[in-house]
Amino acid sequence: MKQIHNILSLLLVLLVAFGFSSCEKDIEAEEFADVSVDFTYQSSSIHYVIGEEISFINKSIIGSSWEWQFGDGATSSEKNPVHKYSVPATYKVKLIVDGGKHELEKSLMVSDIVPVVSFTSDDPTIIYGQSEVDFDVQLLNPENLEVSYKWAFPDATQGEGVDDKFMSTDRSPVVTFGKIGSQKVSLTVTMGDKQLAPVTVNVRVNYDKPMKTLYYAVKEGNVMARKIISDDIDESINLPYDLGFRSGKHPLTLAFAEDWCYVFDAGTKTSWAPDVTTAGDGEIFAVAHDGSKRETIIENFGGHSYYDFYYGFVDEKEGLIYWADRREGIFKTSIDTRNMKFDINSMDYFVRNSWLWYYGNGIGWGNINGPFSIVDGTYWFTKNTNGAGIFRFNDVDIKGEDKPAAGTLLDKYKIRGMAIDEVNGHIYVAEQSYKMIVCFDLNTGDFIKVVDGPLQDDGEGGASETLFVTGMDIDVDQDGNGYLYYAFRGVDGVEDPAQKSGIKRCKLNDDTATPEFFVEGVKVYGIAIDHQLR
Repeated sequence: MKQIHNILSLLLVLLVAFGFSSCEKDIEAEEFADVSVDFTYQSSSIHYVIGEEISFINKSIIGSSWEWQFGDGATSSEKNPVHKYSVPATYKVKLIVDGGKHELEKSLMVSDIVPVVSFTSDDPTIIYGQSEVDFDVQLLNPENLEVSYKWAFPDATQGEGVDDKFMSTDRSPVVTFGKIGSQKVSLTVTMGDKQLAPVTVNVRVNYDKPMKTLYYAVKEGNVMARKIISDDIDESINLPYDLGFRSGKHPLTLAFAEDWCYVFDAGTKTSWAPDVTTAGDGEIFAVAHDGSKRETIIENFGGHSYYDFYYGFVDEKEGLIYWADRREGIFKTSIDTRNMKFDINSMDYFVRNSWLWYYGNGIGWGNINGPFSIVDGTYWFTKNTNGAGIFRFNDVDIKGEDKPAAGTLLDKYKIRGMAIDEVNGHIYVAEQSYKMIVCFDLNTGDFIKVVDGPLQDDGEGGASETLFVTGMDIDVDQDGNGYLYYAFRGVDGVEDPAQKSGIKRCKLNDDTATPEFFVEGVKVYGIAIDHQLR
């Protein structure tokens, strides 16, 4: 009996094992592809382009007949076919084995032929009017078609083979640029009877001496720069540089420190709006002075939009970045911060409205924040809308009970832009209600003059929160000479040439000076000057 019991137990174990084994085989058949069918493809280049022979390699371990469907209507019964595509697209390539018993499908992306343009120069920095720049083009030509080249260079470009319309048909032209700034060069290639899509490259061309640089954020455009050239030159040859990075949604402030241009983007929603608890999309980022790279400092994507980065200030000496949110207060972080996600639960304010004696004494709940600055260790906190002006304080005044000794300035002015001239003792503000650029005494706040106004604006921000002029900066030497620069967005279609969009500048320390355009024809938010000569 004991032997019979053991035999029955063994049979039961075998039956159970067999059952589980059968189930496992069924599951494999349902969930895993048939590995007995496989193929790959390759070409003579790392790209798959139109007109190129692509070899399809059958790696199946079964089969005696094959059908290939290449996705463009063509088929083949060869085991290892070769195929060309004439139209760029992503194709579904299918291999069918033994009349449909087994099959496998893969995707293959075929690209158009795109010329790759490069340029070099023996000079480490390309200088206008003197550096020779060599252009070259790499081009896949799998069918060995006849090729022709058509280069288009900017005005004032010179070189052998460059005609009076600044065009060249050479394959590898050598040129000298006659202007400063981003020089756009385009190439159109014709292969056989087909004209390929034009390719454009930017060449950064410099002045022949180091100069200061003004950076600016273009509305719905890129971060740009233009040299501030003190020499007497034809300004028409001094073109802007395109740094190649988007400005953001509302980059109200730019600041320059060390080798970086810092951009404070207030995000999409800059005025009051309901239900904005997850609408934040502001960011602080930095662009290298030469446009070689961009780095994120801190972002608020998906957060409350009122915590976006409305105005900012960089204290290079202390290594700190400050920014004001929409209305509550100011935050700060290290200048070395990178790739941080803003979180109000883990990042406290540096100062809040309610932490100052001014709360209820000039600052009220809902006061919209304006530009922020530091002068001789004193913080200058500007406001507009309900209550306005400049509310100055020191570290000891934060959460203090007494009125700050620094006091207020310009408590009747709703400030949207600010630039401080410590050498001449002046402060310039863009006043929201009067739409004017006004100059005051830096210490007393006494009115000095209206620099420009009344100015038009493009109505952003709502009737009571008009953005108007935001970016302002000062370039002043030790003798008090220089310029006030300010950016504003005019109304499209305004006939008065003085009211068009751009960046204006006005001479400092000169009561007879009238504003002139430094950059014309673009709508601009923040601006900042790199005072280092580069």
